[in-house]
Amino acid sequence: KLWFLRCVRVGNQVMFANYSNKMMDDLWNDLAPGFYNYGRISPQADLDSIPDLRQANEDMVEYIVTQLEIGPESRVLELGCGKGMYSVRIAEKTGCRYTGVDLSKHYIEEECKKWAKSHGVAEQGEFIHGSMTDLPARVTEQKYTHILSLGSMFYVHNQVPALFENIAHCSDARTKIFLWDFHRNVDWSECEEMNRHLKMEFPFLTREEVLETVQQSQLELTQLEDVTEYVIPGYKLMERECRKRDPELKHLTYPLFGKAIMDGKISYVIYTLKLK
Repeated sequence: KLWFLRCVRVGNQVMFANYSNKMMDDLWNDLAPGFYNYGRISPQADLDSIPDLRQANEDMVEYIVTQLEIGPESRVLELGCGKGMYSVRIAEKTGCRYTGVDLSKHYIEEECKKWAKSHGVAEQGEFIHGSMTDLPARVTEQKYTHILSLGSMFYVHNQVPALFENIAHCSDARTKIFLWDFHRNVDWSECEEMNRHLKMEFPFLTREEVLETVQQSQLELTQLEDVTEYVIPGYKLMERECRKRDPELKHLTYPLFGKAIMDGKISYVIYTLKLK
């Protein structure tokens, strides 16, 4: 009997997780197909007039291209590329070459290739399955003009020295490194509610901890920008859309993370780096 009840409980948990994952996939497919990010929205924007996150992500693409001066001669490496749409749209807008790396084999083999083909940039680059802290030889055997990590560095906050070592190995004197990341402003114990969404097994780093790791690496900070105010509108929009689909937020828990950002517990920052 106990074995049977345990099997039922585990089965229900798997069904619950699968249902939650499908709801999240459907949500992102509606709000920003191919992206997995909140983009960039003016703090003064009228959110009632913004139906989704498509334009916010397109605005972030334009911001990256402009700020980093990416052009046809550029070779871009994106670490933790997710479904690949940032690499795809940057390549489409600029004509650059690109390489995207992600730990999800499904994203690499299905989503990334699908978007690259549908946007006509499949021949401009490639997507490779691998870890950003232990890059495959196909990635590290060349240098890049730009290295990006757009909202994925926090997944390896427990391995940042290894991440920076890999980035340095792929850089030369002209490489611009652009890391769009979270850091925490409070003790990790105050982020317990937020972590119901992320389910992190280790804490986010603080800004000071990231900067100390930069100092100990082969990289050098050239600019630090807090962009939290441009991300908060996206989280407000996300909460609106989550509650339409899941009023009690049993499955769509993104608003728990958004609240931590709006409460000042978490900040969204851009670290711009170069090789020392």
